[in-house]
Amino acid sequence: MRKIICIGECSLNVVLDCDGQPLGSMPGGRIANAAAILAREKFNVLMASEASADPVGDIVVDYLTKAGVDVKSVDRFTEGRTALNVFVSPKADAQNALPTLTRYEAYPEEAFDIIWPRIDPGDIVVYGGFYALDRRMRERMVKLLEHASEREAVMVYLPGFLPQQEPRITRIMPQILENLELAHVVVTRNKDLNLIFGIKRPEACYRDHIDFYCRSLINIDNECDTITYYSGTEMTAEIIGATTSSTLLWNAGAVAGIVGAIAGMELKPDVFDAADEGLRKALVSAAAASAAKVAADLSEPWQKIS
Repeated sequence: MRKIICIGECSLNVVLDCDGQPLGSMPGGRIANAAAILAREKFNVLMASEASADPVGDIVVDYLTKAGVDVKSVDRFTEGRTALNVFVSPKADAQNALPTLTRYEAYPEEAFDIIWPRIDPGDIVVYGGFYALDRRMRERMVKLLEHASEREAVMVYLPGFLPQQEPRITRIMPQILENLELAHVVVTRNKDLNLIFGIKRPEACYRDHIDFYCRSLINIDNECDTITYYSGTEMTAEIIGATTSSTLLWNAGAVAGIVGAIAGMELKPDVFDAADEGLRKALVSAAAASAAKVAADLSEPWQKIS
């Protein structure tokens, strides 16, 4: 079976109400959650990451393990703390307000000292977020990404990061472009495109900034409740319900749907250079279906805030 190697941050999301009372917690990060979703669907998934040998790290790694993810490439460091994302819900009378987010992290200077996973032709490598840009780990990670590309893995890149992680985009734009060059498929959100390129319209951003590096862009748009695949001058869109796009895990569900479809269809890297209508439709439909399923499985009200 083809392997899915997910390279991303291990963190924990904690949700508080507007008065600071805890509502619940769950592992954070699109890539880590997509890994868990895929593993539950019986795909062969390996997580390449790091987590402190602290109680928070135990929670996140146990979550992945119980889902069926192979965690032998998760480095458990001792000098630092696992990242924590604290969401504070808006007051009931605050119209259209979103939760505020405060992030806590204490990573060691030396990072990504992991056991390299075996990568075979046709395997799928999912990478992204600030984890794929951070100067601490960039030198080691890029070697792994380049190795995966040379081994003819399908490379799926998820740009995007919190503005407070790097307020000056010029500092990390070279790494973003390098990641785009390695990718066969790029999966974005509207807020990622606006933060990185200063463009709110996905089609214009694809044409002006992404198409040169990667021909396949799948954008997850929670403003218009659509998932759209751009390839050259063609595009295919799938509508999603508003109840799906208002949950914590729907982005991870969409990513899992895309990656699972790539694995299930046994797609090779070269098909993404000129994705036809059939391929575009298959991937956006899989993304929408997976996102809806994940959202429907959430039972707690606090999980429906994003």
